[in-house]
This record gives sequence, C-alpha cells and structure tokens, in this order.
Amino acid sequence: MRNRRLAIAGLALVTAVGLSGCGPADKSASGSGAPAGSTAATEAAGNQTPAKELAAAATKLGEQSMRIDMDMAGAMTMSGKADPKAGVAEMSMSLGALGGDTKVELRKVGNDMFMKFGGEMGKSLTKDSTKPWMHLDASKIADGSNFNISPDDPGGTKAMLTAMTGVEKTGDHGFKGTLDLTKMPQYKKSLEALGDKATKVPFTATSDAEGRLTEMTLDMSGLGAGSGKVKTTYSDFGTPVSVEAPPASQVAELPKELSGLVNA
Repeated sequence: MRNRRLAIAGLALVTAVGLSGCGPADKSASGSGAPAGSTAATEAAGNQTPAKELAAAATKLGEQSMRIDMDMAGAMTMSGKADPKAGVAEMSMSLGALGGDTKVELRKVGNDMFMKFGGEMGKSLTKDSTKPWMHLDASKIADGSNFNISPDDPGGTKAMLTAMTGVEKTGDHGFKGTLDLTKMPQYKKSLEALGDKATKVPFTATSDAEGRLTEMTLDMSGLGAGSGKVKTTYSDFGTPVSVEAPPASQVAELPKELSGLVNA
C-alpha cells in the first residue's frame, strides 16, 4: 500500500513538475511534428486533433516561467515555481497521505537537485541536523524514477501523450480523456496489481487564450484507498523566477541507502 501511495504521489508530482519542465526547453513537440513554440505547434485548433491541440498546450509550458499549484484530494498539496528555459524549479509539498506532518522541499538548479524532508520523515532520514538538505545529480536518476525528467523530453509531453487515450474537446478550451498508466514505465510495476483500473484514469484539462495548459485534473479515485482527484494549475506565466542552491554548509549527498526514494 505504501508503494502504491508513493507511486500515486509520484504521478501527481511528475504531472505538475514534469509537464512544466525543469530542464532546457524541449526542442520537439511530440505529436505535433514541429518545434516547441513554432507556428505549426500552435496552429488554429480547428486544424488539429484534440490530442495534438492538448499536446501543443502542454508543450507551451516549456516556454515561460510559471507558478504551479497542486492538490491531491487534500492528502497531498504542492506549490512552487519553475522556469523551464533556465532549468530551475522550487517546490514545497505536504504529503499527509504518507503520514502526519510529512513535508518535502525541492529545489532544482540545472542538474543539481536538492531535497529536504520535514516532520517525522525528516527526523528519521536526516543524519546530520546541521545539513538538512540532500543533494543528488539529476542526470543520474534512473529512467523509471518518478523524479526523472528525460533529456529529450523535459516537458514530459511524450510520456503523457503515450498514455492518453480518447482525447475529446469540451468547449473552446476544454479537454477530457483517459490515461493508461501502464504505458508509462515509471508506474507500470508499482501499479500492476490494479489491473485494468490503471488503464483508464479519467482526466480533464483546460487551456487559455494563448494556447497554454492552465489546469489538469486526474481522477485517481478508482485506484484504491487514499487516492482521489489531483488538480494541478499553472499560472503567473512570465513572472521572473529565481532559485538558488541551499548553502553548501547545509547540504549533504543523498545517502546510497536512500536512493530508493528517487529511483523507486
């Protein structure tokens, strides 16, 4: 059950952070056959299928800085900011679903990722209280990890498109469809016990007048106890984002025995 909750939390995280990107801007809009931000990638909706239009909306998140907010049925919340082109992001998460006052702070600056755990989890994981931040090389995170952001798809568009099925328009800026999580390697193993439930996870999405994805909601209530709707919103596009690494005196390398936290 714990692994399942971690997988669900990871899906929420990759949806929020992955779609917004935490690395250099993606050079190809999956499903559109054109460079991100190009005229072809953002052509009039009437000339695209709903899936391609949604892909273009997600890809545009790699073009500007933004604010990100996420709520997972009250069991997990996150807020933060990211600048995909600068390769920086800063997130603060409250993981009540994993027990009590569990909190996680995350900063990503290029290939350097820093994580700080709070609450009881922080007490059990942090060996040196004077160095609460754990550092890891993001380029060495396993391919199947919830925290992995593919170099050739930092916006996460390709992975999400592969999993999307039956995308439909619901108005000028609305979409709906389902996700087949078994098509996403990082969740296939941890959710395989769910069978067909993992192949039909409903979602809705909304774009703005500029063609950017502004909201995505996954209804994961059918995946079991402790899960529910995950709503992620993107806003404040273009607002300057500055993220700095924690002071070196407060940072320790992520212990090898804890590598499973990000490579599970």
